[in-house]
Amino acid sequence: MDATCLFSLPLHANPRRLDPCVCREWIAVPLTKNVIGVWNISDIRSGRSKVKPFPTELAGHDKEITALSFSSSKTMSLVSASKDKILVWKLKNRGEEEVKSHIFYSNPGEVSCLCFSNNEDIVAIAVEYDIQLLKNQSGKPFAFLKAHRSLVTGVNFCPHYSSTLVSISDDRTFCVWDVSEMSLLYQSTIISPAPLISLAMNLVKPHVAIGTADGSLKVFDLTDGHDFRGLANIDMSLLVKKEQSNRSLLDNDSDNSAPTVVKKSGKKHLQVSTDDEILTCAQSSESILSIKYAYFSQNQGDPNSWVPNLSQSSGAGDIMVEKAPSICVVTSNSFVQLDARSLQVLQLIDTNKDMDSFSFSGTTTFGPIAFSGLDQNGPQQMTAAVGAMFENRIDVIAWKLLDTIAVRESDKVNTDSANTGNIEISIIPIMPLSDKSPLKSEMLPPVAGKPVTKGDVATGKKKLTTMSQPLTFKSKVKSSGYTQAPRMTMFKPETSKSKLLGIGKTPLPKTTQAKASISKMLKENYDPQAGPPTELCDSFIAEHQATAIINLNFAGDGSGLACAMSNKTGLVLKTPFSKQIFCSFTGHDGAVNNMQWSADSSLLLTASNDRKAFLWSRTGGDPLLVLNNVKGSSTQNDTYQTSSQAGCANSKLADNKIFDKEIKNCQFFFMDKFILLTYGSTLALYKFLVTPQKDEIKRYSSGNRYKLVSSWGTESSCFTASAAVNSFMSYLAVCATSARNLEVYDLNRSALAHSFTDCHSRPVHSMAINEGSCYASQPMDAHNVIATSAHTDPIKLWDLRNKNSIQALQGHMNKAHACQIAFSPCGNYLATGSENKLTYIYDLRKGTYVERLRGHNEVVTSVAFHPAYPLLAAGSLDGKLVFYKSK
Repeated sequence: MDATCLFSLPLHANPRRLDPCVCREWIAVPLTKNVIGVWNISDIRSGRSKVKPFPTELAGHDKEITALSFSSSKTMSLVSASKDKILVWKLKNRGEEEVKSHIFYSNPGEVSCLCFSNNEDIVAIAVEYDIQLLKNQSGKPFAFLKAHRSLVTGVNFCPHYSSTLVSISDDRTFCVWDVSEMSLLYQSTIISPAPLISLAMNLVKPHVAIGTADGSLKVFDLTDGHDFRGLANIDMSLLVKKEQSNRSLLDNDSDNSAPTVVKKSGKKHLQVSTDDEILTCAQSSESILSIKYAYFSQNQGDPNSWVPNLSQSSGAGDIMVEKAPSICVVTSNSFVQLDARSLQVLQLIDTNKDMDSFSFSGTTTFGPIAFSGLDQNGPQQMTAAVGAMFENRIDVIAWKLLDTIAVRESDKVNTDSANTGNIEISIIPIMPLSDKSPLKSEMLPPVAGKPVTKGDVATGKKKLTTMSQPLTFKSKVKSSGYTQAPRMTMFKPETSKSKLLGIGKTPLPKTTQAKASISKMLKENYDPQAGPPTELCDSFIAEHQATAIINLNFAGDGSGLACAMSNKTGLVLKTPFSKQIFCSFTGHDGAVNNMQWSADSSLLLTASNDRKAFLWSRTGGDPLLVLNNVKGSSTQNDTYQTSSQAGCANSKLADNKIFDKEIKNCQFFFMDKFILLTYGSTLALYKFLVTPQKDEIKRYSSGNRYKLVSSWGTESSCFTASAAVNSFMSYLAVCATSARNLEVYDLNRSALAHSFTDCHSRPVHSMAINEGSCYASQPMDAHNVIATSAHTDPIKLWDLRNKNSIQALQGHMNKAHACQIAFSPCGNYLATGSENKLTYIYDLRKGTYVERLRGHNEVVTSVAFHPAYPLLAAGSLDGKLVFYKSK
């Protein structure tokens, strides 16, 4: 069991039912109305003592105690408040006999909550609607902070900014104060229908977590310049219900015929019948009673490394390997451990079930919780003091936390042993091609089957005549020069004034300078220190009529930008900063869903709702290849087939049906050796051949062909998005299904390698792989990060190696439209469109957006990063294309 009851406090303790005050080694609870009991639980936790600890009684108040708080330093000071006085107690160390106290302030009134500052020189107390700031030995408050309209329920100083104070209230708002200037920095709007009752500070990043009485957990960013934006909004009631239902399905499921998917709660069999089903649960009363951030040891050799360093910062590649903090929440019916980055449930303990105990019975049950206190006292240890709702007792719980990296590794081992036979998956191949791999398929060029009419019938050689022989010369023939133009000008004097006067060369035109700078830029490496592209540098109207830009994609060498339009066309623009349409591609009968480049930037693929995919040359013209049949090219128009081949082809023509669903995605795969496309519930891999032979008489007929190599199906109704790497050889293709799952296919083994279940609350509409570019270098493991976006959900990052979600990015608006997402070449940033006419750039190292780019008048639907330069292109519903560059 991950939670154990250490002991129970006396039955008469805490008559006012205040929240217990918990720190690393101490627990403070009022024994009576004016006497405090303090317990040292370090011996119990370490196992040195099996005897129930006795409290140290602190008597000094004359009236009823209303609030308690520990200091954040190692001095272990306790401050207590009543209507008559506020006392500060210096807790004794080992060997000391008594606890000394002194009066900090007299007659404060009825204090609802209080806290120490980071330096312990200021105490903030909340008296009804106001907050008073007290200094040691001052005798009276030096500042009154007034902004709330109801009882203040919590105050806390920010550990990153010593003068920043955060307060919450029953008026359902929170305030951020500057203590040094004695001013209000920010007051939120009403963020919840229920009062705010708990808060906690993150020691790693300047984030604050706030809990409400209706079970909502909200996280806000206190960083300077971030406008106190919201980072997360979690409904703990629905989250607990969902996790409990998954566990009940796990316990009752005995069908072993369905494929197995490993989750944190164990193995679960996929249900075929529940396609596109979204879990809906009735809300229950899950009040968030206590919140605390927990931290883990980053260095196994240092036992004290779990204490966070405020100055540490992580890179983009570190989010996959470093141990993220956890948010520990005590609700009315459960203990919940959440990953602070990905917001995934790592652990759930139901308090209504039996729990291990050090008592004689060995187990205990205390049912719903009325009040609680929480704090961390070890790398994976949390101490909680909880009071039962229907019993007059307080239990001290030792809660063993789960390490985020350990959870990922255990999931990885369980998944490999259950599904893949202990084989890892990676974007970069870690094993050679198998003997029967579909990626070894080849397509030979066609052989002309022209009948032999004359010549040697036995050898098949055509008889050469005098007129059919090639014209040759026995010796080299010198040209007489009759074909050259006659020389008309015998002498032309130099009349350039600049040369005669000694003036230098005239400056090049701007267009020539721009081309020179572009060519120079493409020869250099991407500068990861340039920062994100935030400065608007150019705009362009792709279509004068209102036409949505559905998808954007830069060429691998950065020389062109492909635009998939909703008016059945595709456009290619010369980049960067070009307002000239280089080529237009027309031929589809439906909206173009995406437009992808080949690795050498010479070919283009377009997928459309007309159930066709076209292969184009970069220079435009007619399509080189039309993909509209499931099994391959229709041979009825093949120029190189013989009469016997045509008769055989007609018999197979009936089996080669056309695509019956829209083609959602079509792209090159395995360094332009294959074409990968998704239609309906099928993922298909095609081999294609483009020949240089042309028949000028039958221009409509071409020798370009394609054939089906292999296909894979999903149990869901359809694929909604897909992504794969083409800039280097990779075996994996990642697809999102309508059942809100992510499926990873290993095309080398022709099998489903892994499935992520319940990834979002809605089906994924956009997906991106951290592919990088040939101009930027990244760590090898960084390529295993994929990003997914769904309506009403934050963007989630997934690690394919560890098979887990590693981060959630929230802030943009995406409720109805499919807004594209894209990684930067350096892997530090992720861009997305938004329905509030802004383009958001997220910094993966900070976990929030760093810029909101303006310039559009409609919903931003598509984004793309330039592979060689910090340049971002964004398209909108009205056909406007905007370019941003770094400052």
